[in-house]
Amino acid sequence: MRSIRMSSEAPLLAIEALAIEFAGAAAPLRAVDGVSLALWPGRSLGLVGESGAGKSQLALAVPGLTPRQARLTGSIRLAGEELVGAAPARLRRLRGARIGTVFQDPSTALAPHLTIGTQLTEVLAAHAQAHGAAARRAALAMLERVRLPDAVTRLGQYPHELSGGLRQRVMLAIALIARPALVIADEPTTALDVTVEAGILELLAELVRGEGTALLLVSHDLAVVAGLCDEIAVMYAGRIVESGPARAVLTAPAHPYTAGLLAARLTLDSPLDVPVAAIPGNPPGAGPRPAGCGFAPRCARALERCRQEVPLLLARDHGQVACYAPLAPAERP
Repeated sequence: MRSIRMSSEAPLLAIEALAIEFAGAAAPLRAVDGVSLALWPGRSLGLVGESGAGKSQLALAVPGLTPRQARLTGSIRLAGEELVGAAPARLRRLRGARIGTVFQDPSTALAPHLTIGTQLTEVLAAHAQAHGAAARRAALAMLERVRLPDAVTRLGQYPHELSGGLRQRVMLAIALIARPALVIADEPTTALDVTVEAGILELLAELVRGEGTALLLVSHDLAVVAGLCDEIAVMYAGRIVESGPARAVLTAPAHPYTAGLLAARLTLDSPLDVPVAAIPGNPPGAGPRPAGCGFAPRCARALERCRQEVPLLLARDHGQVACYAPLAPAERP
């Protein structure tokens, strides 16, 4: 399985044939099934798909945050260093210093009993980057960079004293304060209203690109990914079904699932009296999956081969697609 390749240089993050399994009553439950991806410094990759596709498990695997009972096979390399099977102590040192993470819900990700200032300075102290007054100055500077109003006062406040949007700005500050090479953002705007969401996304893009940091953005929202990412990888049932430059994937999808996601989007000019073009059926559950393409039971284009053989992710046009009956250029929206 090939990865998106944007440069002749080695990627910062290289994931190869990654599988993540959990023990099940009858058989192992495979959340991620042979995924390969690559991400270069200064580039952003959006990982999209419905809930249960395996996006968050893949994102958690990079910094070593999958549950203890998870079994990982394959490879995750950060700047050439293998992370699958790495010692827990090594992964802890990488988190914050080399990998920054922005979680979906800052109200649960932030420690409720510690002030904002303490949570920021602890990151610097843990990685021996700054202590004492120097760490506090760095924390204040980072809060100002993420445009937290009255940053000096916020240093002494607790998470519950801030709104959801301000807490997410604090999460961005914590993720970026040690200047990591890679930032992973898992649905970073889910609990925010549209106005606050736009501000957070603009800020994330500015901070990441300004530092030359690589960004892995996990989202079910194609509009969010379209505005922020250079490349897109579409996940379904634990596998990548389509990938490529964001513009190509969003304007000329080759996989029926990608086309279905795009058709189901609502826009400001969507007619109010026309039903949303939903994809029929439901994604497969966590149990053992049938043979063949996971999307075949929901796909109007499915062939008999689709129900028997798993399609490989192969180069096509400007990206890659895993489909035996892809959309021709004339059929694409």
